[in-house]
Amino acid sequence: MFTLRQLEIFEAVVHHRSLTRAAKQLGVSQPALSQQIARLERELGVRLFERSGHELELTEAGRLLAEKAAEILATTEEIQAALQDYASGRRARIAVGAIASVARLLLPDALRRTRQVYPGIQLDVHEGAPGELIEQLYARGLQLALLNEASVARDHLSFARLHLFTDDHVLAVPATLDLSGVRDPARDLPREAHALLQRTVQFSFGTAHVRRVGEWYRAHFGRVEVVAWVRHYETALALVAAGQGVALVPHGTVGLLGPAFAGRVRFFAVPGLERRVVALFPAQYRHVQPWRTFLGALEEAGRALRLDPPEPPPPFLRRPPAREDDRPAEVETRPRSHAKGL
Repeated sequence: MFTLRQLEIFEAVVHHRSLTRAAKQLGVSQPALSQQIARLERELGVRLFERSGHELELTEAGRLLAEKAAEILATTEEIQAALQDYASGRRARIAVGAIASVARLLLPDALRRTRQVYPGIQLDVHEGAPGELIEQLYARGLQLALLNEASVARDHLSFARLHLFTDDHVLAVPATLDLSGVRDPARDLPREAHALLQRTVQFSFGTAHVRRVGEWYRAHFGRVEVVAWVRHYETALALVAAGQGVALVPHGTVGLLGPAFAGRVRFFAVPGLERRVVALFPAQYRHVQPWRTFLGALEEAGRALRLDPPEPPPPFLRRPPAREDDRPAEVETRPRSHAKGL
């Protein structure tokens, strides 16, 4: 079996058609070069050159090897260059997981910014629920996860956290439900409209999120009926547009999906219910390129977000929520910690 070094020597002789000139190029003696060619011929079992005067001519076997050797050496150079790119950080593949809405808000801009510095960067994007993303981080299937901090248990402290952006939630309601002047829904709304307000579409995004949203509904709406548990914001807004209920969705999602539901869904601001989006990752990536640059690009993409404001919060959402002993209420909840999709 021949080596890459033998192919390099053979290619030099083919190029110069002279052992003397090839030896000079390679920086070896002519006898040593002759021994290398003779050894290659013995190992392959064929003659590669015929002498013609002062020059060497390729045999049929030599021409075949010359063609293949050029391909092999070119491929080897490409591999070496690519590996040098990886070693220097110019090329890398970053496995990033994200809840779908965050992926669509941040990744296009973050990738654009990163490729300005590292044109060979590639993203391997996984969309999923927070619980799934954290599991993949632990399994080393992901290098970063982008998700709502409220969905991350406090005991997940083995990963570094980087805050990317904060947006508020908005209340999505059917376009026919006008809440702009409502101070007391039970008193100010017709019975059917009040019943619609108390039908909710909620998200199976993990126990912590379900509990938090359930407490918000209980504090502001009293008794509510969950008409659907969903895993995608687009599905929730479709149900709202069809008059099946109302839903709390992040403001950033409205920027992505709102135009598709224009004229069918209204969005009202909700004070005090924030979504803090963070990146979770092994701490060493803060100091290793190109991951460090990508993390910075995510921060910049978060700061660059510009969202159209929703309608002002209706009066009944501006006041402090009623205390538990002032207004008994019940909320149906069904926590799920590993639901798919978002």
